[in-house]
Amino acid sequence: MPIYPVFGIDMQVAFNFSRGAIVELFRNIRDSPDIYEVIDDDSTRMSFPNVVERIETLLDNIFPADTGLTVSYQGTEFNLESLFDLVGWIFSVTGEVPADATAANYYYPLVILYCKWCWTLCVHRWRVPQMAQITWFTQGTTKRVCLGSNLDRPGQPRKNAARIRRFDMLLTDRLAEEDERNWSYLHFGGQLIGHCAETFPALFIESLGDVVTLENARGIAVKPIRALINGLPNKLHVPNTFAMRRDLLANPCPNCQRVLSRLEKDINLANFRVANL
Repeated sequence: MPIYPVFGIDMQVAFNFSRGAIVELFRNIRDSPDIYEVIDDDSTRMSFPNVVERIETLLDNIFPADTGLTVSYQGTEFNLESLFDLVGWIFSVTGEVPADATAANYYYPLVILYCKWCWTLCVHRWRVPQMAQITWFTQGTTKRVCLGSNLDRPGQPRKNAARIRRFDMLLTDRLAEEDERNWSYLHFGGQLIGHCAETFPALFIESLGDVVTLENARGIAVKPIRALINGLPNKLHVPNTFAMRRDLLANPCPNCQRVLSRLEKDINLANFRVANL
């Protein structure tokens, strides 16, 4: 089955967009939310002008000099800091998911497109995130996606400050516990909760409450640099061997497993594993 378009554009064409074309598309979405099927929520749509403006200011820096930007996801406010968080928000609130979307014809190509646009927008290309993640789920009868990235690339003090703010949001929503603030379920000295690419997808989903059915929610984490350099000739195609999937993709880390498992008792963490893409 052919890959579905996104934002009304053939995804292969969108994959090759220049930085200017990406930013211009974001402006068009801002100006015509109905045409681009932005989530029909006033507070979400009202956030769009500020998101686009902030993206335009972060192309050289990735992170703001001061604090993040407060934006709405379907009526709940979140503080988004990095260029990549903001682009992930746009992907999460724009466009309808096709009724027969699959990992091959929509979800995997979408997260690869997100990786490519982060790469293209960032002046310092080797500062793109080391991990990106997409989660797809059902809200009522509507299919949704949420995308996010990790915090590997900013300098250490800025990264730590952003990670703490992410952790505090997880703590408020009971997706983390206070005694985990400086604890990692990885090896000693490993990354802490709040760092991972799954953070904002989990927060967005938790904010929706009981209207989300998570039993069949699925997701996958992608290593952007490897996926864009070492993937198949057509980067939008799902890796066709398990060895390649292990090289380009990642299972939820132990920290992420703790966070995801607190979303709902019926969530199936096996649906987020590379082997089950």
